[in-house]
Amino acid sequence: MTGRRKTASLTDKIHFGMISLVHGTLYSIFRDPYKALNAAGLKPGQQVLEIGCGPGFFTIPAAKIVGTEGSITTLDINSYAVRIAERKVEKEGMKNVAFLLADAAQTGLPNQSFDLVFLFGFTHPIGDLKGILREIHRLLKPAGILSIEGRSSLPGKLFTQLKHEGRITQFKKAGLEVGTTI
Repeated sequence: MTGRRKTASLTDKIHFGMISLVHGTLYSIFRDPYKALNAAGLKPGQQVLEIGCGPGFFTIPAAKIVGTEGSITTLDINSYAVRIAERKVEKEGMKNVAFLLADAAQTGLPNQSFDLVFLFGFTHPIGDLKGILREIHRLLKPAGILSIEGRSSLPGKLFTQLKHEGRITQFKKAGLEVGTTI
């Protein structure tokens, strides 16, 4: 795991417990992660960023889709969530997943590193949504795609909608400068 390592607080564990209940119980009954990831546009060989990995419901399927030629970088602000997802990936023996404990608005990752960024189960972001969108814009390659679950529009001018399938909306990176105000 890259990024700061911190001890999980009681709040982190409670928050993670609520997310796990939804992801581990309800999602696994009613959701097919592959269907959502395919709607998001994941393909073999891509460099993908998952924001808000939670308990890793989408992480392993995403890693299987991009395959050994691609990679998944997954981040969460909750250290407990990152540790649990990391254990699941290790148990599966997957080598194409990297973990990052970070604020999605300040990842510290290099510019234009990703073909696709996805945010699922992220209806109420912790922190500044506009800051997160600026950071995603910086991280996406020029032809990069942002896929979001449950949101069909975004504030600002950094992204334009491409398509909508089910609960997933794809946005393309607008050709604005990284410092553009949204």
